[in-house]
Amino acid sequence: MTLRWWIAGLLLLATCISYLDRQTMAVAAPAVAREFGLSNEQIGHILSAFLLAYAFGQLVAGRVLDWTGSRWGLSLSITVWSLANLCTAWVTRPWGLTFFRFLLGLGESGNYPGGVKVIAEWFPPRERALGGAIFASGASAGAVLAAPLVATITHHWGWRAAFLTTGALGFFWLAVWLLVYRTPDRHPFLSPRERALLSEARLTETETTALRWQDLLRYRQVWTMTVARFLEEPLLWLSVFWLPKYLVDARGLSLLETGYVLMIPYLTLDAGYLLGGWLTGRLVRRGLPLAEAKQRVLWGAACCMLAAVPAALASGAAGAVAWISLATFGHGAWFSNVMTIPADLAPRPLVASFYGITALGGSLGGILFTELTGLVADRWHTYAPSLIVAGIQPLLATLAFRLVRGSLARVGDDSLPAVER
Repeated sequence: MTLRWWIAGLLLLATCISYLDRQTMAVAAPAVAREFGLSNEQIGHILSAFLLAYAFGQLVAGRVLDWTGSRWGLSLSITVWSLANLCTAWVTRPWGLTFFRFLLGLGESGNYPGGVKVIAEWFPPRERALGGAIFASGASAGAVLAAPLVATITHHWGWRAAFLTTGALGFFWLAVWLLVYRTPDRHPFLSPRERALLSEARLTETETTALRWQDLLRYRQVWTMTVARFLEEPLLWLSVFWLPKYLVDARGLSLLETGYVLMIPYLTLDAGYLLGGWLTGRLVRRGLPLAEAKQRVLWGAACCMLAAVPAALASGAAGAVAWISLATFGHGAWFSNVMTIPADLAPRPLVASFYGITALGGSLGGILFTELTGLVADRWHTYAPSLIVAGIQPLLATLAFRLVRGSLARVGDDSLPAVER
């Protein structure tokens, strides 16, 4: 296995730890709510604190990572979020939960911009969807592990022990990262063949280095992707933040049962990441242009996400979980392609910044949806409207890429004018 695939494996582990940490609160939410007497609406506020920091943090993190480089930027990111998760174990007031969820979101905001930057540095364009899929699959792997791990620890030793356990993992990854990671031009173990491949890929890409961060805001590619992520990502945040409580409140499962049942939709999420990335590469090898290959996969994935609608109407827990699992599969295939679009379209020095701007759209959609889900669950005692809306919106998100001309062309291409031209 060549070095770049090992690098993708390291990114997978970082993302896995990231989702373990963010899922700890979601899985332990019933126990935390009982101790502090929290309503669904209050739980929604705590979860939204993470998303608020995550949304605007990615905007800043992209710029920081393009300035510091991926090695030190990702190191800072995982240090902050691991400390935040550890400290949650000692919270004695509800405001402490909100504060450390905010700090967790601030730290985790660097993971995806940094990972996309690394993928751009280490992978040629035809392999980026698969490299990104491997990196992103750590999300579902972390969620799969978090559900039974956190539920079991919480059941036997309490929710505080769960935060201590998951929070400590990031420091082990940090030690390995600092020991082995360098950029391709500085890595001592890069083979001549791989160095030649990456050099050839760099020569095929136009590097518009005259662009500045603020110049990105002029381009329709950036705004199209930002709107698309705003519409599509509520399905992800519904699965990450509300699915555990949904299964307990609406489907009558115990916390321990929920921990194991949740493995199913998170495993299908992982399958979606990997298959979506692989399928795009397959279509490109068969002669399709990269943009067209991605759009075909995006449409298929959006149709899968419609499964959230029958999930809302299912009569039993088994049916609901089956439909939700198809929807999470769709999100995985959709996102593994969308997350690498900044690497396809932006000059290499601005890849993380491009990603950070568009990630703001996804997180703002998640904040709004998380708040509304808690409000609806408290007032009308149902999660059905949230599932239905989350299932329909990805079709609108995918339509945006088809309707906006040049939305998948490289930034800086003068033949495709910017928004202001």
